[in-house]
Amino acid sequence: MASQEDTREGDAKAQLLAEELEKEGLDTGYWLPKVSQILGIEGREALQHLEYKDYLRLECEVRHPWEKKALQKLLKIPDEKTTAKEVQKEHLEKTKQRQEVAKQALNDLTEMLNSSNQSPDAVREKAETLWQAMEIPKEFWPPPKKPLADMLQSMQKQLEQQDLSAVRMENIPDTEVLRRASGGLALQGIYRTSRPEDVLATREQLLRVPEGFQLTGPEQGSLLERKEFSSSAAESTFTKSMEQLGFSMSVSAKAGFWGINLGAGVDHSRSSQSQATHQSHSEQSYFCTTVYQYIPLASCYFQRHQLRLSDAALQELQDMEQLLCFTQEDKAPLLERCERLFSRFGSHINQGPLHFGGIFWWKASTEGFQAEQREEMKQQTSEALNSFVRMSYGGFLANAAGSLDVSKSSSKASVLGRAGDSSQTAIQLYVVNTGGPPDTASLPQWKTGLVSDNTTWCVIDRGFELVPVWDVILYNHSRDFKSVGQMSRALMDAYKELTNQSTGTSFGKEIDIAMQEARDFMGTVKTWEVTVDERKLLRLMKLKDYLNARTRNPSVWINVCLSDKALQDFLVNTVRSCQESPPENTSSIKVMLRSLLDPHIYSVKDFPEASFIMQWIFQTGHQLPRSPKVSELGDLIKTLQQMKEHIHAVTYAPASSASAVHEAKIEATLTSSLAIYSLLQSLQERAQKDMELLVLLIASSTGYQVESSTFQHLLGHPEIQYMAKEMAAAHEEYTNLKEQDADRAEASLLLLGLTVTPKSQELSPEQKRERLVFMEDHMKGLWSPRIKNLLQKHSGGTDWERLERDLRSLISGCLDEKLDEERMRNILSELEAAFQTPEPPSQSQSKSDSVESKSDEANANQEFLKLLKRLGLQSHYPRKMGMGDFYTICKISLQDSQPSKDTELPLYFLQKLLIGDYQVRYLTCWDQNNPGLESMSESTEQEDEPSESFENFLDLEEAAPECANKDGHVHPMDLQMAIFHCADDFLRQTLATKLAFCQLALPLLVPNPCTSRIEFPLYALSHIQRSWKEAKSGKEAGTKSYNNKLIFQAQTPVVSFIRIGSSASSSKSQLLNALLSKRKHDTFFHRHCRGSTRERLLMEGVVEIAWYCPRGSPDDTFECCVAFCNLHGDARDHGAQLQFLQEISAVNVALVSDSEHMDIRGKKLLQDLWKSQRPLICLLTEKENVATVRRSKNIKIGIKNRNEAELMDQLTKIIRNLLEGSSSHFSLNASVDKARQHGFIVDADQPACVTAKAKAKELVDLLKKEKLSEIKSQLLPLQGKLWYQWCKKDKELTRLQEKGNKSIEHHRSQIEYEKNVIRRKQIEQAFPLNPLMKSFLGFLQAQPADTKKYFLQWMKVFMDELFCGRLEELRRDYHKLWSEIRTGKKNQENNSVNSELRNQLDSISDELNDSSIGLEHLLREVGQIYEALQLMETKNYNYVKLPKLQQS
Repeated sequence: MASQEDTREGDAKAQLLAEELEKEGLDTGYWLPKVSQILGIEGREALQHLEYKDYLRLECEVRHPWEKKALQKLLKIPDEKTTAKEVQKEHLEKTKQRQEVAKQALNDLTEMLNSSNQSPDAVREKAETLWQAMEIPKEFWPPPKKPLADMLQSMQKQLEQQDLSAVRMENIPDTEVLRRASGGLALQGIYRTSRPEDVLATREQLLRVPEGFQLTGPEQGSLLERKEFSSSAAESTFTKSMEQLGFSMSVSAKAGFWGINLGAGVDHSRSSQSQATHQSHSEQSYFCTTVYQYIPLASCYFQRHQLRLSDAALQELQDMEQLLCFTQEDKAPLLERCERLFSRFGSHINQGPLHFGGIFWWKASTEGFQAEQREEMKQQTSEALNSFVRMSYGGFLANAAGSLDVSKSSSKASVLGRAGDSSQTAIQLYVVNTGGPPDTASLPQWKTGLVSDNTTWCVIDRGFELVPVWDVILYNHSRDFKSVGQMSRALMDAYKELTNQSTGTSFGKEIDIAMQEARDFMGTVKTWEVTVDERKLLRLMKLKDYLNARTRNPSVWINVCLSDKALQDFLVNTVRSCQESPPENTSSIKVMLRSLLDPHIYSVKDFPEASFIMQWIFQTGHQLPRSPKVSELGDLIKTLQQMKEHIHAVTYAPASSASAVHEAKIEATLTSSLAIYSLLQSLQERAQKDMELLVLLIASSTGYQVESSTFQHLLGHPEIQYMAKEMAAAHEEYTNLKEQDADRAEASLLLLGLTVTPKSQELSPEQKRERLVFMEDHMKGLWSPRIKNLLQKHSGGTDWERLERDLRSLISGCLDEKLDEERMRNILSELEAAFQTPEPPSQSQSKSDSVESKSDEANANQEFLKLLKRLGLQSHYPRKMGMGDFYTICKISLQDSQPSKDTELPLYFLQKLLIGDYQVRYLTCWDQNNPGLESMSESTEQEDEPSESFENFLDLEEAAPECANKDGHVHPMDLQMAIFHCADDFLRQTLATKLAFCQLALPLLVPNPCTSRIEFPLYALSHIQRSWKEAKSGKEAGTKSYNNKLIFQAQTPVVSFIRIGSSASSSKSQLLNALLSKRKHDTFFHRHCRGSTRERLLMEGVVEIAWYCPRGSPDDTFECCVAFCNLHGDARDHGAQLQFLQEISAVNVALVSDSEHMDIRGKKLLQDLWKSQRPLICLLTEKENVATVRRSKNIKIGIKNRNEAELMDQLTKIIRNLLEGSSSHFSLNASVDKARQHGFIVDADQPACVTAKAKAKELVDLLKKEKLSEIKSQLLPLQGKLWYQWCKKDKELTRLQEKGNKSIEHHRSQIEYEKNVIRRKQIEQAFPLNPLMKSFLGFLQAQPADTKKYFLQWMKVFMDELFCGRLEELRRDYHKLWSEIRTGKKNQENNSVNSELRNQLDSISDELNDSSIGLEHLLREVGQIYEALQLMETKNYNYVKLPKLQQS
């Protein structure tokens, strides 16, 4: 049982770790096992404890360049692109978080130690959490036996000191950091000679602060390293080297990268950090060990164009130029002046990468012991140092050194070690800080101070890329000298004479000469006889020493000499001859062979008998790697693979460190560069220019410089793997094509040069231009005629995408050079065909409208015209108010105020409706002079007058009406209906949509106040959308269906409310509001609403409609969507409206008053309702208790003096029961035929609307022929992947930044180019136009403005109708699948089942996206066509019409 729980817990941890990998885009199937096996990580919590050296181990497994960035982000390795301030801020935040975790862990640990019932394992686990939070390396954790209580107080103090260090925060600009760090070391030069004293000496400022200088995040991570020294001179040299040259050069000094031997030592008194602690020690009785924490916080790299000499150095050089003019023959004065210049400023400038931060040193040294005591003292010194480091981390384990008696003072301590039984030797312990706060010996406190205060930063690494002074003045100071070339050559010659150093790099001419001499010597070896001759071995030893001295590295000896078959045969035969001799006669031979071969033979790639020779020398069975000659491309690929494996092996070695990995990368870079150089030389000898170009293109894309035959930066595992993979693939493709067609092979070579890059992004146009020029120079005269013609065709252009497309077409054998011109002609003819119908003049109203408006004016209702005049709407009637009036911005739009006169009411109404204010229904304008509104102040002024009698007060006689309506305000519903009558169809549609949004009733039947004809505004109601949930019945009982439809298409039961007679006590509209909303929202305006008056002009005979939409909850009033219609006024006066409502209603509700004295018309109307097939609910306003007949479709209810809540419950229950037994459902769209039969005017019957609707149906029928999920890809091709890529590039334009050597303008140009390439691809996909787009564009071009608007609105309606049903199905399926997946996770079901469900979920998600299509997609397609055609730079008439069509 426990094992199952452990398994489940492990699976859960693995899942969380996989999610972290997925966040960075890493393939969990590949990386999850790698992370687990290589780093031993089982859960995501361990990620926060990983370091830079852990990242180096994972780097070897990278398959793609972008994965390096992803791993750095996963392990939170700072990105060099991040600014230093961002990195500093991130460090501070992480430090603060770790401190909070440490404080909490310390408190918990204290409580656990005070409690007696805690297990030792739990206490130890909590203590380890504390040590991890304080960043104490595991090797310095206290042993389990050490009492934890002894160290809690010191750790508490340590955390408090860290808080104080974080408070002392000071920051200066990046330029000041550059000037101040290590006394301006980054701006100082280096005098590069073979003498360490020259290299390590401090110089004056040689470089100016570059313009626009900014520090970025570090390229390296924090490291903890250990080093041992057997002499004080070696220790002093290393310390001085770290001060002056930095980490990279100090740890890799053995490689002789600059030709400097730092192992010889220098005068240790020059080291500022060592002079106080080192005295003269003998080599036989001195030992020192040091542990140092290397913490880089920022970095920078000086670009070549940024290198400008300081004023002092420039003045010195200008003075030298004057001297040069007068001393042409005598070189001594100039040589002396140059030596003074180099001694003062240096001969070279560090390009970087430079790193800023700090180094925290713990050191332990001892001396005066006997030679036989060395191993014992080394062990004691190391133990003492470990104890001292523990003290620095947390102030605990002061006595952990066992027999060591430690007495410390500040940052120094003395330990008494036991050397044998008779004597004791002192061990000196001390802490040294490079950067950071100088007054602390505690690493956490020092680190906090270093991170929070950049004034304490030092230069801790200067990289290894040097630029000589003569190159700097040649490139960047040409205007500062009369003859910059002469000055540059003079400096270069003087430097060569003074130092005997090469003016190039160690990979340039020196290696070329050395390789040639080595080859010549190997020619001599071929003539040697197979005899054991020590003189020949001595000659080989001299050759090895000469080559190493000349090149400063063993590469030539390895790759030329030891790889030579003649020398290998000589060495093998020598060993075999020695095997036949007595051992005492071969000891000197073994020594000489060991000197020649160890350790360089391990790097030789094709030496089959290497193991045999080394076994004989060492008498071991040690197996050695084999390596081939580098004369063919296959040999180079094998060499690269070997170097990759070498880095991999060093990285995963048990005792590996960051410095060892660094050295391995240096060795791999040197070997790879020499191998490439060797292959290129071989290809040149064989005149294989094409293969030479192939190798150069791939190598240079990784940073290989042809001029110097070197790489710009160190190669890592991913870069070497990239080169090997690309070379193999390119070589295979080229040779295959060459066998078939030379033209196609050369095209593949050109395409390779224009596209190959290890980066994830494409090459910039400038880079492609440079590569093309390089390829043309390299292959000058060798291109085939067809390739020459192709290059000539593209010689003046910058359309790289087109060139690459032509090259791919040539490779595939389908290049047609006339394609583009024909393509453009076809596109223009397509547009002409689409726009062939001439555009008629735009008209705002049809002729029938104008005729109708004239007749309306002739038969105008005078009261109605007075109302319009009062509201200032007379100029807008009839139907002359458009959308421009609705969206007018004026003073009222910008301030919150109330109308002060009636003419302001319409504008206030429209503005409030525009913002969705539901209180627009109560908008009125009260007359301030109304006598009924006297203020209290006026009444109190008459207190002194005699008061009226009590009898007069009780006089109930009614006052005569004093022109009540004359001074009254406009009824709010008259205001709404007046605007409705003045609005055109498009504004009516907007008004209806906004009123529906405010949950207000909408006009369904509207009598015209001038002609008395009734209007049915179907088009105005066609854009209202409603959503609801309703329970299903039958097999699917218990489930709920979600509906989201245009309400005019929804089939719903209709409940109609009418009134017969007049009732002073009951309001029909108020009853409806109570039915629709339990909160009594005033959906229908009623007599008790604010602003209501008895007199209303425009509401008589109006039928309003509202819908009840259930939300799928148990307290829903009705289980389905129900439409409620409300006939305003006495039903006896509105027979046409009543008859229409009877035909569409499922239930009729009549509010009857004065039923006993009802006239004949009323009784006849009520009798017709009673006889109708529709159920009737009769609400009697003057009856209290009325006997009802159960199971009858006609029901009477007395409502006089009834409790409103009980009445609503009863009425709701009755309506619900009646609706359940009714099958009568109508939609507004289906009711339009009945409206026409009654002679109602239907707004959708206007000719323009009918034409537009027919065309919209025709186009939607085209859509129906395609599968819904394929419409986008088939009929709207410009909105797929290409559009997504274009938008992504367009977004990059707003986030421009420098990338490498590219400026922002360079980056902008590249993005603009890539956008144009995508647009050209869109043109290819858009034309010829498909039938849908051709018809769509043609109709919009040919029709007047109003017809276009009707057309677009109907397109939207029909497209929503087409896709709505399928989208609802997909959403239901998606929700169902998602629920199953969540249930499976909770129940911990099989991962394969969940994976299958996720795949189905992704498939549904894709189909949802593909099936979501509306009018906006059609308009966007038009916009995409227009923008893509902008590339043609045509002024074609039809092309410039496209924006007009979109605006319509």
